Amino acid sequence: MRLLAFAFALALTIAHPAFAGLQDEVRVAFATAQKYTNIRNAKREGWRPFGGEAPLMGRHYSHPDGVDYRTGDRIDFSKPSNLVYATIDGKTALVALAYVVRQRPGDPLPSGFTGSRDIWHVHNGDRFLAAVQETRPVIGSVIDRVFTQRMIRDDGHTQLAMVHLWLIPNPKGRFASHNPSLAYLDLGLPPERADDMTIARGLALTRREGCAEALDAELWLSGAPRRVVRGIKAECRKAADRVRAARAEGILALEAEAARQYRRVEDAVQISLTPAQLRRMTAFVEDGPGICP
Repeated sequence: MRLLAFAFALALTIAHPAFAGLQDEVRVAFATAQKYTNIRNAKREGWRPFGGEAPLMGRHYSHPDGVDYRTGDRIDFSKPSNLVYATIDGKTALVALAYVVRQRPGDPLPSGFTGSRDIWHVHNGDRFLAAVQETRPVIGSVIDRVFTQRMIRDDGHTQLAMVHLWLIPNPKGRFASHNPSLAYLDLGLPPERADDMTIARGLALTRREGCAEALDAELWLSGAPRRVVRGIKAECRKAADRVRAARAEGILALEAEAARQYRRVEDAVQISLTPAQLRRMTAFVEDGPGICP
């Protein structure tokens, strides 16, 4: 993948003494990533996807025998917790690595990479389980037994702190949670224009499964009635069609329409859901990315 090769070369050329430790860590991570630029190599080694492809992020792959970091562990940057792939112009590309540390409530965020540039976000297992059990007690009990207890509950480690290391340029920073350039790359648009997250999220709606990627997980967690979910998705499909139509008018018009229509979808969510449903939407991720308020 040419983009990853370029980013790797760029990482190797940055040599400011103040960031020597960080750059050494990034070099190690990029060198590890080279092995998995072809997703077939990852699959052959046993890496498997979990969850769907998230807008401006991609799809995470984990390994059943992968590293298990906990609070206080020193991270080995040659051993990522996740490989992150995204569909760009119909092709699967490795776009990021992720490092995950299991924590107890109240634990400080991991030190992670050298310096203060890495941006960690937290997935809260207790809040997620509570949100599911509010509307789906049977499913909640299964999650508690099969997933939560096995994966993150031992010794009270009910939170997952995560940081991404982007292997492709990201205008929001190397360690940001999301990358708006993915939406531009997928549409064959100049990625250097990608800066505004609202525009990028609007562009991402035009993907074949754009509305599902943007809404399905959050709406499921909200516990909203099916008729409400159908109404929100119908508004999203209309919005996506309007963004697609604007492409013929040039990139400025396309960007303006993408921002306008994404806000319409956000408004539809806010108007259609109750305060309790909106709260549940954000239960698993501390910073509430995406459509979440």
